[in-house]
Amino acid sequence: MSPESRLALVFAIVVVAALVGAIWKLTSGKSKRIRDGLQVDLTELGVIKNGSPVTRFGSRITFLQFSSEFCSQCLQTARALAQLEEQSDDVLHLEVDITNRLDLASKYNILQTPTTLVLDRRGVVKSRIGGAPKAATLEAEIGTFEI
Repeated sequence: MSPESRLALVFAIVVVAALVGAIWKLTSGKSKRIRDGLQVDLTELGVIKNGSPVTRFGSRITFLQFSSEFCSQCLQTARALAQLEEQSDDVLHLEVDITNRLDLASKYNILQTPTTLVLDRRGVVKSRIGGAPKAATLEAEIGTFEI
């Protein structure tokens, strides 16, 4: 392979990598609607909040955040969602560490953390957010659910 061909190949790889990175950044943190979403089973998740198992979904919306031990954006996401929960009685934030729960990662198709599933008041998945959600995305999600 000639030096010019090698240089062209390296340049092509860099361009492709930059495009993939740009697409990833543009789509990360944005909501994606789900048709025919799964019904979430709270007993399967085993979420403990304030010392008690969670048995109910939020009366308007539930943000179900999947995190992992080594996730750099999970704490930031948890804080943002907890703040929304504090501001409104009808919003619930649940966090599940999937580090040792590969069954849940598989069932809910969690490919990155954080991933947040947006659930209606019955616990049906309506949308998902891959990566740290943007504030505007969270507000828009809350606005799509009836009071």
